[in-house]
Amino acid sequence: MIPYRHLARMSHLAARFVGGSDVHVVDPLVDLRSLFERTDQLKMAVESRNLKIDVEAVRKEYEEWFEVYQRWKSAADKESSADRKKELRAKKDGLLNALALPNFIHHFGSKQTPLLKQSKHAQYLAQQGFMRIDKQNHVVHLAGYPVAMQKLIREQLVDLFPGCQPISPSYFARAAIIEALNVDPATCIPFTDGSSHFPLTYLVGNSLAALTAPFLKTAFSDKNEWPISVQCTGASYVQKKSQPDLCNSRQRMKHCALWLSKSAEEIEGIVTDVTVRVGAYLDEGLLLEVQVREVQASELKNYESQAFVVENRGLVLSRISRIDDYVSKRLNIQYSGREATEKTEAIDGGFVQMVYVETDIDRIIARLTDDLIDGKEPPKFVRDAIKKSF
Repeated sequence: MIPYRHLARMSHLAARFVGGSDVHVVDPLVDLRSLFERTDQLKMAVESRNLKIDVEAVRKEYEEWFEVYQRWKSAADKESSADRKKELRAKKDGLLNALALPNFIHHFGSKQTPLLKQSKHAQYLAQQGFMRIDKQNHVVHLAGYPVAMQKLIREQLVDLFPGCQPISPSYFARAAIIEALNVDPATCIPFTDGSSHFPLTYLVGNSLAALTAPFLKTAFSDKNEWPISVQCTGASYVQKKSQPDLCNSRQRMKHCALWLSKSAEEIEGIVTDVTVRVGAYLDEGLLLEVQVREVQASELKNYESQAFVVENRGLVLSRISRIDDYVSKRLNIQYSGREATEKTEAIDGGFVQMVYVETDIDRIIARLTDDLIDGKEPPKFVRDAIKKSF
């Protein structure tokens, strides 16, 4: 296995402290000493994910970097500050490797990943003239009733969360945003205008990166209605897959929603509510036989502390991610405190807690088509869409 430190460098996220890597857009929390106060939990988070990270070595390097950082912050003159900054950059691995550490684990499941039943939708839809596969670019083009199904499912998913504000996020994200999520950049599509000075940018479409980027360096207040929630639907992009179809195409239709909260207790309730809503919609609304499974520790993404998936015959249709304050500390998304008055108590500020849900609409259509092939009676809206397409 390739050492993890070579897979996730945080030089764009920490540009201010490493120098010359990219346009500086983020001020992540760099006082990470609290991470190493929970060494046992940190080691469990690393080992459970099967990551090859020496936590003690990372701690030692980080402590050396942070000592220089404190001297730089308190430097009295420009010359002293410049010397400290050079030393800071010389010891940059201490910060970069600490930022590459994954989230703590809140909870994980024990159920094994179910056996994946292969989908027959691609051949069926292609024969009917409803799908064309662009093998060169690994994308799928739909026509007829699958397009009508896409549109209706998108609308139904938006209606499923009436409190979520619909937004239209940018389809592009700077490298610093990708690093803040601590995902492997090799899974994302780099984008450039062809010039040498264009900053490293990725085509992400509707995704967690797209939903969190607008809140970069934001400080919310009590005047906001909590929890804050937003949602979007549309194309999402990943790197090429070996099998381009509705389940694995590099461009797929998704519904994404993000909740921001001030308390871990509220996050717990949001995770439960969202999981029940999505599971019930897929099972009762679309008549898909789905199971909800809490993922094992080794399946957790680096930014997740807990995750549930809604699956149909081994295929993940939706994923509900508990993130806590992991991403908000890296993108500096906070809520402001409040001083005490005669009528109100003081409230401490802090970093927001997050829950993210991503539902793959194209995969839903693939499984609905599989049911159709197997002779199962589809939901009424699917029957109506099929009738209109002929």
